[in-house]
Amino acid sequence: MKHDLMEALDAMKKLSPLLLAGAGYLFTYYNSKVGKEREAQIDRVNEQVKDLYGPLLSCVTASKSAFDAMIGQHSPDGTKAGFVRAIKENPDSSEAVAYRQWMKEVLQPLNDKAANAIVDHIDLIEASSVDPLLLKLVAYVKTVRVMMSRWEAGNTNEWSALTYPDEVLPFVVAEFKRMKERQAQLLGFNNRFQTIQSKL
Repeated sequence: MKHDLMEALDAMKKLSPLLLAGAGYLFTYYNSKVGKEREAQIDRVNEQVKDLYGPLLSCVTASKSAFDAMIGQHSPDGTKAGFVRAIKENPDSSEAVAYRQWMKEVLQPLNDKAANAIVDHIDLIEASSVDPLLLKLVAYVKTVRVMMSRWEAGNTNEWSALTYPDEVLPFVVAEFKRMKERQAQLLGFNNRFQTIQSKL
């Protein structure tokens, strides 16, 4: 019996390096796999921020600021409703001329960039389907192109069949914030990001 126990201990001594090597391999494989998955997640979130949500946020924010500046500068009563009313009542008014110029030189270029970010990087959207607000923005931008080409042909009475989806700005702000929080979490900066955000 003592002999059997000695043989078993001897066999275990011979197997232990193999077991340790096998365990080491499994540990290395698992850590490597987890590391690669994390790296892929970081790359995707970085791409989402850089190519979709960052450009989209900057464009819709700038567009909103420019639109508000246009209203403040050209509306007869300082309101959007008063501005629209003045343009529709007289398409040759100073308000209408200013609107067409702002659309051509400021608003539509920003809107085009926002729509292109969506169309060109639709694969970076997290959800299984595209949010209707983003589709409304793209549709609006395309209908404005038609309106502007008619303006160029002399038909200044033309209006877009669609209106700008004002809700897109808070939606994009929330999505950008969510992506930045996820990015910070994946990079291990979560606590620092929350501290910075709380000060803003």
